[in-house]
Amino acid sequence: MEKKYQTVTDTIQRWITSGQYHENDKLPTESELMAQFDVSRHTVRKALGDLESDGYVYRVQGGGTYVAERRLKPVSTMQSVAVMATHINDYIFPAIISGIERVLSAQSVSLMLSSTENSEELEAKNLSKLMNSAIDGLIVEPTRSAFTVKNEAMYAQLAQSHVPIVTMNARFKDLQVPYFVMDDFEGGKMATEYVLQHHHTHVMGIFKTDDQQGVDRMNGYVYALQKANQPTVATTFLYQSGKSENNMGDRLRKLFAQTDRPTAMICYNDKIAVLAYNIAQTMGIQVPEQLSIIGFDNSSLASSYGLHLTSVNHPKANMGRDAAELILRMIQNPTKDFLSDSKTYTPELVIGESVVDLKQ
Repeated sequence: MEKKYQTVTDTIQRWITSGQYHENDKLPTESELMAQFDVSRHTVRKALGDLESDGYVYRVQGGGTYVAERRLKPVSTMQSVAVMATHINDYIFPAIISGIERVLSAQSVSLMLSSTENSEELEAKNLSKLMNSAIDGLIVEPTRSAFTVKNEAMYAQLAQSHVPIVTMNARFKDLQVPYFVMDDFEGGKMATEYVLQHHHTHVMGIFKTDDQQGVDRMNGYVYALQKANQPTVATTFLYQSGKSENNMGDRLRKLFAQTDRPTAMICYNDKIAVLAYNIAQTMGIQVPEQLSIIGFDNSSLASSYGLHLTSVNHPKANMGRDAAELILRMIQNPTKDFLSDSKTYTPELVIGESVVDLKQ
């Protein structure tokens, strides 16, 4: 019963926070909810009771259940900024969050941290919680940003309630809020030009296509190949969050087992580059002598396996610091338009030991 009860609660909450039902709108009757969710009256009443306690709905005796007016923030002397990222425990995110935290703590502003795990459903749940929390600002990495952001209406609702929003690593398609991103197109172009300059004519690009960064890096890769106008065998290896990402190791083993495998790889990030390096080593393929590899982000992974990877630098801590400094200015000046304070960072190729010149 617990699972069904939670489904009813979460769904009705999402109806409200997404704008499907507005303030003082009447919700479906208990009987209608019972039929829709295939649950008992007890389950429906428990869900509605908890939603009422949390301030989402109010009930009129004999008249049904209605959407409550948005609760005012409780008076507090401590300001709070929420940070919501696709992942928070691994890869480059600790450095980004560290940059944010240093700025906020210096101003005695508290930090609320959450992760979406690049799931639109979890993103919606987190946003629902934030809408009823006393936050003064939000720094967010949108989920599955290569597509139309499914929960953009919820972000818009937050903005309309005067909660300033800043995005990092991607920007919204329609909602006009400041953003901090790297020029990923230029990064993909730069990495590809580097291996072409080192006389590689059989190259592969591995890119994640449900995040805007991956699409932009792929487009830069394709542009560099077209611009080079030289005989090149080039392929792309695409994947998304979830099953295809989890199966990456098996796909790379099959690729490396081919006799006509590429001599150079441009990888979506250092995580994939290190995976490719480790698999190549176990299969007796020497890096860079037989396989050159370029990663993205210049993370700690790039130098963790005995060979320093060539990698496109990501601003990491600087991005976190810049985003935090701007969100504080937005909180202090709620009527000012800060869109022009957005920043696109110029990529830099950090030369390591993972690319060889085939003519030397």
